[in-house]
Amino acid sequence: MKKVRLYIAGISAVLSLSMTVPVWAGVAGYGIDVSNMESNMMGPGPMAGETTGTVVNEVSGTASGDTTGTAASEAAGTASGETPGAAASEAAGTVSGETPGAAVNEIAGTAVNIANSVSEKWAQRDVAYLTNDEIEALRNYFQGSVIIGDSVAENFQRYNMAGGAGDVVSDSFTSLGVAGYSIANALLPNDGKNIHPMIQGKRYRLPEAIGMIGAKHVYSFFGYKDLADPNAANNYEILLKEIQAANPGIDINVISTTYMTAAYQKTGYNNDSVRMLNAAMKQKCAENGWTFIDVQEIMSDGNGNLPDSWSIDQKIHYNYQYYIYWINEMKRAALTKLGL
Repeated sequence: MKKVRLYIAGISAVLSLSMTVPVWAGVAGYGIDVSNMESNMMGPGPMAGETTGTVVNEVSGTASGDTTGTAASEAAGTASGETPGAAASEAAGTVSGETPGAAVNEIAGTAVNIANSVSEKWAQRDVAYLTNDEIEALRNYFQGSVIIGDSVAENFQRYNMAGGAGDVVSDSFTSLGVAGYSIANALLPNDGKNIHPMIQGKRYRLPEAIGMIGAKHVYSFFGYKDLADPNAANNYEILLKEIQAANPGIDINVISTTYMTAAYQKTGYNNDSVRMLNAAMKQKCAENGWTFIDVQEIMSDGNGNLPDSWSIDQKIHYNYQYYIYWINEMKRAALTKLGL
């Protein structure tokens, strides 16, 4: 009888594997070579020795260095990669990745009640592995998305058109990013002298430009040009409220200002200033019903600086492949809103 049970368990694991092989971040099955995507997009995580080609598991805002579990180990009931709610492990009758986001975890037949939070669940979900339904939901959600901000925001669109091509997020974005743009600039009138986004050869202020392209979701990245301004957070809030007033129903998302390299810091313009601005904007997002997408510590060397090896210019800009961390957090935020 024991041998029969083991045989049946083995068959169940194989069947669950064949039915639940995950899809790569909304890419696999859509004409993209997964091995190339991993090699090009996944760089070493902060304070961890992930090798190129290994999908990094960011957990609660940090790059843990844990590699994602394979479908085989999930099917066998092994919690390898801690992907809560993974269909594979559930099919095998086990809960893989006991996280605070799960309402009830079945462990050895015992129901363990844990505070239910969709946002906590997705904060710890490895979004490199999603079901087809989740991918399609994200594809629909991100339609009409626009990135606004400075040169770092502008480079995000360059990533979308290159390494990110084929991803459900990257394929959905339009850019109104402008090199050298600042919060203070964005509040200035459009008098022909001030820099603003350009559409068909003509400049427009952000509230008008966003309406012209019919955007539904705004993702905003500002900060570097405004770090020395004590009113930066208040001005940022004014700008976003102006965008919201001109575009009723628009979804506002603030991407945290990322760190600069340690050597690039100076008095009044440093990573302490970055942390202060992010803390203020996180609070303002909560007060206004906006989404704060926090990549501050994910894109850190573990000491509160942008890793030198990540930076193009040894200042504030990073190599394009590291925008994958933006993409991952955008997906997590969207899945939270969708309640999936």
